[in-house]
Amino acid sequence: MKEFRRSVWIGFIWSIVFGTMLHFLYGWTGENRVVGLYAAVSESTWEHLKLLFFPVLLYTVWEYIWLGHRWKGYVQVRAEGVLLGMLTITALFYTYTGICGRHWLWADILTFVLGAAVTAYYTWKYARRGRGSSVFGAVVLAVITVCFGVFSLFPPAVGIFAIP
Repeated sequence: MKEFRRSVWIGFIWSIVFGTMLHFLYGWTGENRVVGLYAAVSESTWEHLKLLFFPVLLYTVWEYIWLGHRWKGYVQVRAEGVLLGMLTITALFYTYTGICGRHWLWADILTFVLGAAVTAYYTWKYARRGRGSSVFGAVVLAVITVCFGVFSLFPPAVGIFAIP
C-alpha cells in the first residue's frame, strides 16, 4: 500500500504541474487546433477543466499499467475521481465568483489544486476496494475526452463555455 500511496501523491503533483503547462501550451504552439483539443484554448471554465482531466487521464493509463490493474474497477474509480475533481473546480469557481462578483487568479489556482486533491483523495480512498468496472470507467473517460474535443471546437452558448 505504501507504493500506491506514493503513486497517488506523484499523480497529484503530476496533475498540478502538467495541468499548469497545459494552460499555456495552446499559445506556445501558435494556437495549434490539435493541441486545442486537450489544452485550454480560452479562459472559459470548460476549457480550464481540461487542465485537470488530461493530466489525470495520462497518469491513469500509466498508473493502471504499473499498479491499478491489481484492483477490479480501478479505472472506474479514477473516472469518478476526476469527475468529482472537475465538479469541485466548477462549484468552487462559481460559488466564490457569485459571492464576490469577480474572480482572482490566486483563487482560480486554489480551486484547481483543490480539484486535483479531491481526485487524488478519492482514488486513494476507493481504488483498493475493488468495486465497479474498469471497462465502464474507460468508456466514461473516452466519452469525456470526446466531449472536450467537440465542445472545444463547437462550444454551446451556455455559461460554462463563456469567457468570464
